[in-house]
Amino acid sequence: MSQIVLTGDCTTTTALAVASAWPSSEDLLLLEFDPRGGSLAAWLDVPLTPSLSTFVAAEHGGTAELRSGADETGLVRTTPTGVGFVPAPFRSREAARAVVEARHSVLPRLQGLSDVLLVDAGTPLPGLPMGEVLAGSDVAVVVHRQDASSPGAAAVRLERLREHVEAVTGACAEVIVAVIGSDPFDVPQIEEHVDPNLTWVELANDPLAAAVHAGREGVSARRMDRLPLSRSARRLADLLRSRLVGSTPCPSPSSGEVHG
Repeated sequence: MSQIVLTGDCTTTTALAVASAWPSSEDLLLLEFDPRGGSLAAWLDVPLTPSLSTFVAAEHGGTAELRSGADETGLVRTTPTGVGFVPAPFRSREAARAVVEARHSVLPRLQGLSDVLLVDAGTPLPGLPMGEVLAGSDVAVVVHRQDASSPGAAAVRLERLREHVEAVTGACAEVIVAVIGSDPFDVPQIEEHVDPNLTWVELANDPLAAAVHAGREGVSARRMDRLPLSRSARRLADLLRSRLVGSTPCPSPSSGEVHG
């Protein structure tokens, strides 16, 4: 089993795009692990429960059945495109509690369910160390969406990106930074400013594809496959698959190891 964590901006959209681009021959499980609250169930137009909170409660009670069988009683559900997923609760307080409790009890069980566990970690809470968020991950993807309103606003967000990247690279050896959009700065400019030693990729700023992932109807699968975000997500998925070969998982915070 391999584990990929997405953290930063627009991680739910990015996670769905990557999951859609992943080869169907490899079993992938999408886990919404955002302590600020989830969007996945609403976007997929499915009931909120069972959610990560349901999973935590069932685990404590010893009644957790993971995969759904023919009766669809399991806690892991399947998207229309065949991707298994576990959504986070909508409310931030409940989601934060579920993430903290699931970190050491639920996550190890989910790791054994698929070839790849894709974790949508959103924006971490200030009191939750990045080592806790990234523990056990083979690759961390920091997602940054540019603010195209003005170069000044975008520059401020780049300083915050630099802080986030420093925290992630201090906790995980394999880090990729995915920048959404090329306005007002192109990726080489951002790379030089933040950290030129990391792997950088550009994701298309594609409002239509993002809206489809968030539940918009009326776009055919064929057209969706040709949209810019879908094409750039395929490139990111290919890069991730190549990095998973021979990767070393990020250490547990208790191990005392730090990777620069």
